[in-house]
Amino acid sequence: MAYVLGYWWADGMMRIKTNTGAHEIRMASNDLDHLEQLANSIGTKYHLRKVSQNSETFTVEFCSKEMYIDLLALGGTPRKSRTIGMPDVPDEYLSDFVRGVIDGDGTVGWNGDRPIVHLYSGSTLFLGGFTQRIESLTGIPAPNLIANRNNYYIKWSTIRARCLAMWLYRNNNGLMLARKAAIAQQFEQWQPKKSPERGTITEKMRLHFANYLP
Repeated sequence: MAYVLGYWWADGMMRIKTNTGAHEIRMASNDLDHLEQLANSIGTKYHLRKVSQNSETFTVEFCSKEMYIDLLALGGTPRKSRTIGMPDVPDEYLSDFVRGVIDGDGTVGWNGDRPIVHLYSGSTLFLGGFTQRIESLTGIPAPNLIANRNNYYIKWSTIRARCLAMWLYRNNNGLMLARKAAIAQQFEQWQPKKSPERGTITEKMRLHFANYLP
């Protein structure tokens, strides 16, 4: 469920309908099969539909007061995009949560011949807590927050992106977006053209990712 929470944290919404008082939780994706997997993993009734006739995006909606209250207790809110923080996720589930966030609203890809992982958010509070938790557990240093119009983004690249992707997608049997997992697998074969600059690789990274470091 940590993966589903991360996916919702990145790109979901919650609201109480003014006309009925129903408690609604919603997630969206262009990948229908993956959205169905998410919905089925929750194990409660849901409604799956296309956003519009000409859209490639699907949404899954749950009507559940219990789920709504659970999300509130974890720090979720309506209109959360600029105010949400980092939830208290136990260390043993952090990689699942982070993978859910990246699959929900992040990028796993290439900048030329360099692997990158990046994420946009309107909340500096969330991005700061998110990167700090990853650094604390894996040793991968927290990247700087970069302003981009009305949002902010963080980016890991080269060796750090490779290690992050291995932590999220390698030897993991949990939920994941297949196309991002496939790119992460490509990262495993990548080798830097020159030795990383001093300080790029931390001692904690060497403990966790020895097989993926030059």
